[in-house]
Amino acid sequence: MLIIFAVLLLIVGKVDQDSLKVFKNYFTDIASYGLEIIGLPINSITKAANQINSLIFLYSNNKNLILENNELYKWKDLAQRLLIENDELKKLLNGVSNIPNNFVTAKVIANSSGSYIKTITINVGTKDGLSVGNAVVNNWGMIGRLIEVGKKSSRVLLITDINSQIPIYFEKSKHKAIVIGNNSDLLEVKYLKSRVKLFDNERLITSGEGGLLPRGLAVGLFIENLNKETNKFKVLPTRNWDRFDNINVIIFKNNKALE
Repeated sequence: MLIIFAVLLLIVGKVDQDSLKVFKNYFTDIASYGLEIIGLPINSITKAANQINSLIFLYSNNKNLILENNELYKWKDLAQRLLIENDELKKLLNGVSNIPNNFVTAKVIANSSGSYIKTITINVGTKDGLSVGNAVVNNWGMIGRLIEVGKKSSRVLLITDINSQIPIYFEKSKHKAIVIGNNSDLLEVKYLKSRVKLFDNERLITSGEGGLLPRGLAVGLFIENLNKETNKFKVLPTRNWDRFDNINVIIFKNNKALE
């Protein structure tokens, strides 16, 4: 039909007689109207095809965005874990900045803390210059010492273990004593002179006596309210002693052998 209309338009367009001009004008109008009607389905099909193409593009683009979003969530999770780890490492560096000894940062790979023994395993050993007896600290103070040292891993005895004994002095009153663990969340003070005056919120610091541990590491905190109704002196251990992720091992060369 389009071809027929086109041929007729060509024929009428060649007619120059004045008597046929009116017919020519009418025919042109009718032909234009007919072409418009015939073209409606074609235009509709073209628009539908364009919309289908747009939908296909949107579907493909949406699928790519979903994949990219999933990848971004993975990177976001990794970034958050790295930020937390970086913050912990910064705190560790600040925590040992006043210690005159070298230290090695380690990661906890196993936790064997139970009712009768409280130890953890870390991923450093003799290849990093460590030896039995080295103090293990977090950014708040001492949390244990090495009792077994392998080439690439070591075992740490926590200060709350019943086998742990640490020579200390009270930071303000300067009284000396021994802090021992009892497999609980509190430490006990032994061999403290009788009738001594202790200060509330007074820190317990390693004395370095015996040459096994460096002097100056915080071990715990004396709280007066914990000792009002008991004959035994109880102290809080180092803050966050039971939260393990990254810790520092103080490289301290002692001159005496451990028993």
